[in-house]
Amino acid sequence: MRLRTSLRRAAALALALTSTAALAQISSTLRTFELERLDLNPGAEGSLLLGLGELMPPGTFRGSVALHYAHSPLQLEQDGQTFQIVSGRATLHVAAAYAPTRWLQVGLQLPLVAFQMTGSQADSGFEQPSHVGLGTPGVSLRVGLLTQDDAGGVDMAAELGAGLPVGSEAVLARDPGGWRLSPRLMVGRHFGFIRAGLEVGFLQRPSIAITRQLGASADQIGNELRVGAALATTGRRLRWELNVRGMVPLTNQPGAAELLPGFRYLVNPSFELFGLVGMGVGSAPGTPLFRMMMGGAFGGVTPRRGPGESSVNCEPGLVHTLEECPEMDEDGDGVRNGVDRCPTEPGSVERKGCSAKDTDGDGIEDMLDACPVEPGPAARQGCPVQDQDKDDVPDEVDSCPTAPGPADNRGCPVRDNDKDGIDNDKDACPNEAGPPERDGCPETDTDKDGVPNRADSCANEAGTVENLGCPQHVQPLVELKRDRLVLQGKVFFDAAGVRIQPRSFELLDWVARVILEHPEMPLIVVGGHTDDRGFPDANRRMSQGRAEAVRQYLIQKKVPAERLQSQGYGQDRPIDSNATSIGRENNRRVDFVIVDPELEKAGAPRR
Repeated sequence: MRLRTSLRRAAALALALTSTAALAQISSTLRTFELERLDLNPGAEGSLLLGLGELMPPGTFRGSVALHYAHSPLQLEQDGQTFQIVSGRATLHVAAAYAPTRWLQVGLQLPLVAFQMTGSQADSGFEQPSHVGLGTPGVSLRVGLLTQDDAGGVDMAAELGAGLPVGSEAVLARDPGGWRLSPRLMVGRHFGFIRAGLEVGFLQRPSIAITRQLGASADQIGNELRVGAALATTGRRLRWELNVRGMVPLTNQPGAAELLPGFRYLVNPSFELFGLVGMGVGSAPGTPLFRMMMGGAFGGVTPRRGPGESSVNCEPGLVHTLEECPEMDEDGDGVRNGVDRCPTEPGSVERKGCSAKDTDGDGIEDMLDACPVEPGPAARQGCPVQDQDKDDVPDEVDSCPTAPGPADNRGCPVRDNDKDGIDNDKDACPNEAGPPERDGCPETDTDKDGVPNRADSCANEAGTVENLGCPQHVQPLVELKRDRLVLQGKVFFDAAGVRIQPRSFELLDWVARVILEHPEMPLIVVGGHTDDRGFPDANRRMSQGRAEAVRQYLIQKKVPAERLQSQGYGQDRPIDSNATSIGRENNRRVDFVIVDPELEKAGAPRR
């Protein structure tokens, strides 16, 4: 008997020592990882947890603070025994979102583990995590892809989220390697007072075993596919939602799912209370038995009125417009706002919400008066004759309703004092008649021969129209056009050279005379041109030299240098075919273009 008792005691002692050694080995093998699985939806459009494809209105900011408790989020099993590593965890979530544009939204989440309850180290053998620490902060960038409108469609958005490598390892709030990425796609739709949506995402994280147990899938973490669905009510201060979140493992780890119903209450247009409670199914690390959350949000928390929805502002105590709430009865007379002719004053149903009164005293009662606060004749349904400019011409027939004018001018003021067909604001000489080409100013005729200077080749000598303004005994060699001087001859140069031949001096003397007699021409561009024989660069240099030779000749004839500019175009601007000798001869030329520098500054092209 003593031997058997001794053997039993020895076996029990050996088993205890073996278990203690095993537990001591386990306690040193618990690795750090991000335990938390709860992600908030920072903008909270549609759901507190899941994106339904919507973005906040542009320029809107939303901030929120929530306290969240998860019960028994981490249990591990060893040799048939289950150990509670984290029996309870309280986390403070701070989140913010801002939409700079209609299609872009940025988000931020900052979790702080406020208190973490752990199991007894003596019972479990696992090393205890810390009680307080910083969680893994997250940033997100959401882009809107589609928007549901009154014609139908869906809301769709894509998001790229990232976990920053600054979480506390001691509190199980940081994955190995630091960074974690979570792209996701979300889609949703409005169905009257219900919104529904789906979200599919991918979580990238290192694939590791959090203990050294072989073949224990509950101890594994790694990449996973996250899916979720949500239903949410709309159009009320108190709104409800139901969220279902699941995880599909892409590595050797168990799956998990959570059912999370919640509520939201709009206290005022800029403050909202919210909460949710739910339970988890599955043994994946971070899946609690149940979780609870309460919090509040501030900023842009009043939901927009979506297609087919009623506005939440139609609830009592919230500011709204009559158009926003057509189903309400603002004045309590039994006639809905949408059909009430007098929605802010009680009336009768027979009078479409109006009372039998005549506010403007024009003899037409308000329900029949198209302008109930302005007197007007019955022929105009009680509206006054509109005459903004008080010129006795009714606006409906007044071509200038904001500027007084006589009836014979269709109510417009007289804007052409000199009757030259050019409005005063565009007429450079509003009190003197002139043609449009001179901006309404009268023609200048220095020699009084009836030919205006702009077309007179002999501006200082009286002549005839037929002879370009020159006397009959003078043969003009230059004709004035609006934008150029047309030569009645050709400027000749030495073959393949730039020297002007003497037979062209008389023609160029006429050019100098015309320029000097017309000071209104501010700048003349002397253009040199060649045919296409030879190399383009050589032709361009030769044409530049010829144009400059003509310019220097004109300067010698007293033409101010600042009124002349030379430009060689080479073969780039032909006026005839280079396939014939006559065409090539025509292309070898010098022309004179009249340029207004002010027009060039304004962007007018040079001809």
